[in-house]
Amino acid sequence: MAYLGCILFALMFMVMSSQANGSLAARMSQTWAWLHGWAPFSYLIILIILAAPAVVMKIINSWPKHEEPVNPMAKYKNAADVVED
Repeated sequence: MAYLGCILFALMFMVMSSQANGSLAARMSQTWAWLHGWAPFSYLIILIILAAPAVVMKIINSWPKHEEPVNPMAKYKNAADVVED
């Protein structure tokens, strides 16, 4: 599960640089043929790629806010009842 992003990146790189040495249209037609040929799996991969940023933003926004620890000596710093020698 930790290498899912790397695998998806490699897969998309392989799809984009397919064996079609021709124009961009030839690469796109081969990519569409691959997508439809591997229909359930390729659609799932595209769904994961498109949904990942939204999931990450939701996780980051729901993360607990960092609170500075309270200094226990702060209440004694300006105490008026301290007797000075």
